[in-house]
Amino acid sequence: MKDGSGGRTRVVLLAAGQGKRMKSDLPKVLHEVLGKTILGRLMAASDELKPEHIHIVIGHEAEQVEKFIQDNPSATPASTHLQKPQLGTGHALMQVAPSLKDFTGTLVVSVADTPLLTGSTLKALVDAHHESNAVVSLLTTDVEDAKNYGRIVRNEKGEVTGIVEHKDATEAQRAIKEINPAIYCFAWPQVEAALSTLKNDNQQKEYYLTDVIGWAHKNSHKIASAKVPDWREVAGINSRLELAEAIRLMRDITINNLALESGVTIVDTQGTWIAPEVKIGKDTVVLPGCYLTGEVEIGQKCTIGPNTVMKGVVHVGDNSTVAQSLVHNSDIGANCKVGPFSHLREHAVLHDQVKVGNFVEIKKSIINNKTNVSHLSYIGDSTLGSGVNIGAGTITANYDHITKKKERTTICDGASTGSNSVLVAPVTLEEGAVVAAGTVVTKTVPRGALAITRTPQKNHEGWADERKRKAEAAKLEAAKKG
Repeated sequence: MKDGSGGRTRVVLLAAGQGKRMKSDLPKVLHEVLGKTILGRLMAASDELKPEHIHIVIGHEAEQVEKFIQDNPSATPASTHLQKPQLGTGHALMQVAPSLKDFTGTLVVSVADTPLLTGSTLKALVDAHHESNAVVSLLTTDVEDAKNYGRIVRNEKGEVTGIVEHKDATEAQRAIKEINPAIYCFAWPQVEAALSTLKNDNQQKEYYLTDVIGWAHKNSHKIASAKVPDWREVAGINSRLELAEAIRLMRDITINNLALESGVTIVDTQGTWIAPEVKIGKDTVVLPGCYLTGEVEIGQKCTIGPNTVMKGVVHVGDNSTVAQSLVHNSDIGANCKVGPFSHLREHAVLHDQVKVGNFVEIKKSIINNKTNVSHLSYIGDSTLGSGVNIGAGTITANYDHITKKKERTTICDGASTGSNSVLVAPVTLEEGAVVAAGTVVTKTVPRGALAITRTPQKNHEGWADERKRKAEAAKLEAAKKG
């Protein structure tokens, strides 16, 4: 029987479960794996199929999950469907069925707790489904310890005839090593007819989606399967230990790909954590203790680390060094030196050949070519021109705690500040202006001018000796009284 897919594809993600063994107030699907939630990773994998819609079934802590989906939309239009109470995977798909009344095509249905599942594996399942003209297709994999997974039941011809859940399996069936990770392709609306046949006469008193396989076999519908070589890719996360193992595995896969395919040197493969979204150019060296997650793109011949964190959307140009620093949603140009102990906060933009040194914080600021901010400074809401030199301890005072407003500071090309300067925004240092050490600047400094605000120095002769004499006298007086 043909599948009647019609070329259209939709995805259903089952994200309603509680995840009791996680022992968390956070829904299981919102726990993170290298910077992305489990659900976010499944949504991204689904996007790779280029479906027309993603249906997400929610239940436990539905408000939290729905807010995450709203705040982190997938590339594909998505909708949520409440499952309350949660009566099994078959019951979950029943909640989506009314939204599929005008849909004819391939329905991909997956649990939403498999963060290592890739779009390419989903595509392989869809391809197998179409090539076999199947009504029902499923992913399978072999494991040494099947734990609580459903077992794949085949006939003497090797054809899938059903899935038996662990709790309902016989001892012989529990010995089967081929398991069901709960990822399917259904020809819709043909499979809709199976939903009305599902029964909850099992130990869990739930409606199993796995019974659809038995329905297809009983009605002589074509069943296809695709086997995943590495079971860990489709392993569900049910505990903190399994979450940690998934994070380690994703790290290992990413580091292997960077080393073997991108020409990146990872000095300590066990002490470095890199998400699969991160792109790194050849001949770049990543030193121990780095944690890189998000849409991070690092150029060629860079040195990153040791002990550097990058997260969010970060770009680093060629030949740059970032040492022992935190970089969040910022751009670093080519031939830059950042750190040690620098903090680039939201929307820091460093052009080429910029130096940001130890204990410097940059926030919402643009720093142009060949400018140095070398020591102990805060540059917030500022624009710095080319060839600027910022002295140690310079602060751009951008925030008025009474009005709650932030103002900008502009430092033009070739200007410089002395140590321990404060620039009270809004203020401008014009081209080539100089600020003397210890100065508080509250108004524009003209081109080439020196700004200085200091009270005259006064030296009180003998002050220190007199202070010591009085202290000694007080000690003697106290001793006499004691």
